[in-house]
Order: sequence, then structure tokens, then C-alpha cells
Amino acid sequence: MKEGNLETEEQFEQDSIVDAWKEYGGKYNVFVPEEQPTPEGAAWDRPLPERLPDGSLDPQYLKHWRVFHYTRAFLRERYAKYGILQGPKLIFDCLVPIFQQPLSIDESKRKAYGLPKKGDPSRWYTAAIKMTISGSGEVGFMCQSRECMRTKCKLNPRNDKRISPCDLYSLIQIFHGHRSVATAKKIVSDRFHLQIGKFGFQGVEEKSATKRFAVPKWEIQSLIERFSGMRRQQIPSLVQDAEELIRRCQLVELDHARVFSNYFAFLWPQILENQVLRAINGPSIRLYLWLLVEQEERARRNVFSMELTDAEVAGAHKASPQTVGRYRQELEKTGLLKVKGGVWTVGYTAKSQWNVK
Repeated sequence: MKEGNLETEEQFEQDSIVDAWKEYGGKYNVFVPEEQPTPEGAAWDRPLPERLPDGSLDPQYLKHWRVFHYTRAFLRERYAKYGILQGPKLIFDCLVPIFQQPLSIDESKRKAYGLPKKGDPSRWYTAAIKMTISGSGEVGFMCQSRECMRTKCKLNPRNDKRISPCDLYSLIQIFHGHRSVATAKKIVSDRFHLQIGKFGFQGVEEKSATKRFAVPKWEIQSLIERFSGMRRQQIPSLVQDAEELIRRCQLVELDHARVFSNYFAFLWPQILENQVLRAINGPSIRLYLWLLVEQEERARRNVFSMELTDAEVAGAHKASPQTVGRYRQELEKTGLLKVKGGVWTVGYTAKSQWNVK
């Protein structure tokens, strides 16, 4: 691929490309109708980026929709042995398992999730990546996997910090696990025989990330049910099992506190750091865990207050209203639960720690 091929804008006939694109997309079902790119407006009509003052090519050049063909050909040729983008469709397998080690998942989790004894399941990666053109006229890549547990991946739909769609440079970085996107830029630069300039910065202040344990909700519910009808001598076992469940879950980074999932409950690290469950030290631990999940479930549905009664909780908790009332009072005494005007609010700091500096 010669440098001149990329920068000879005259070779592109916009109208014919649009017609071909629509025919191509319709014939091979590359895009559903609402995703069909339509080159209208300033975003689509803008010129290709000019060279930078030092003579190098602007990195944004390879994001422009006019070089879609070159981007696709580059990936097809570079990863030819893995068969991606060989046919007409723009959906292909994620190559992360080719270049990176499988996730470290303990045996009990593998059994619970129906995962193979070793390695990552192929279903995480098969037909996971979609090549597309964004509404702003940029070539990008999106992840369609709903099961992949690599939640720190920049493309993972369950990663709140995901970049979707990501550009060619980020895609290569994700595939190979490079620490810096600059490494990916060099790969592209060498392949296109181009000197690609530095990435520009928009001056966006980087915020410190919020860290939480991503605990599957069904595992919390299973634990609660396993200790139904528990006796007081079983409390240490419940505390130990609950802490172990949380500890072996992934500690994920979130942009902000209001991130919710229909699969995971995002529990604050303080639940272990403050030894919250040990502070409760009673059967009301079960109610506390249930309330943590319920509070997140409601917030996920944009209901940010838990208006509850003992009778309502009893129905969901499989206990009598009297038992729930006793548990509620125990949690209120610890300061981990506040009830005001029928609204229940659960937290992570017990009264015994309020004055700790």
C-alpha cells in the first residue's frame, strides 16, 4: 500500500461509493436499515485531514470514512491466517484469545457459569466484532459479545469506560494487549509506509476511577437462600462464605458511582475493608445482602429510593414480617440501614466506625 494511494482524494467518486455502499449493505445485510450510513451533512462532507506541520500524517486520517476500504484491506491482510474479513460481511471474530492469555477463573466459577475447565469459551469471541461507520463519518469497531467476562476491555459492552466504536489503533491495542496505543500506531504506520504524527489531546481532565467488586446477583441470592432458616452458630460460616464470594470477584473501575447492571451488583470495597458483615454479626446479614442488591436493582430502573414495608420485604425474603422487622431493627442499630418516611437506605459504614479517623 503506497502513500499516494491513501491521499489521492480524486480517485473517490462520492456518489458511486454511496450507491455501492447501499447495494452492498442491502445485499449482504451488513447494516440494518437504521444503521445504514448516509453521507449527509458536514461530518460526512468534511475534507480529509491535511498533513501536520512536521509533514507527518494526522492520525485522524485513517478514521475517515473515505479510507474504509484501506482499513478493511489492512486488517484482512495482517490477520489473514485467522480468516477475518475475508468474505463480504463486516462482522468477525475477536482475536484477543489468539494473542493473550485466557482469564484466570477459579474452578467453582467455571462450574457455575458452565465454562470449560481450561481457557476461555469460544462463544465469547465468535462473530463479536463489527466494523462500522459512525454517524460522524468515522470508521470504527464495536463489540457485540454479551457473555465475554473481560470486563476491563475497552470494547466490552459491560465496561462503563468502554470506547465504542473504537478506532483501528485501539482495536490493534485491544487484540494484542499493548500497554500503549502508540505501539499500535507504529504497526499501522509501518504497514502503510507512512509517518503518522502524534495523537492530539483535547485537554479533558482524567477523573479518578471508582472501584467496586462486580458480584453476580444470582450468586448473592443463592448464598442468601442457602442460609435460610439459619441458626446463630451458622453466622461465622455465612460471613466467611459471603466475604469469600466478594473477594474472588473482579474489582472493576467505573467512571462514576451510578453504574448499574442487570447481571452484576457493584459492591463497594468497604464491605470488606470495614468488615461490615462482621459488624452485623447476626442473621440480619441475609437481609443486608438482599437490600444491597435490591437497592441497585431499583436504581438500574431509575428508581432511586427504596420505599418498602416489612410485609413487602417478607414476601421477597421468604420470612415473616415479624422476622423482617427484627432484622431491620438490628441493621438500624448498626447504622448500616436508615429508614425515614418509609424509605430504606443501606450503606457501608457501621456506627462503630463513624468516629474513626
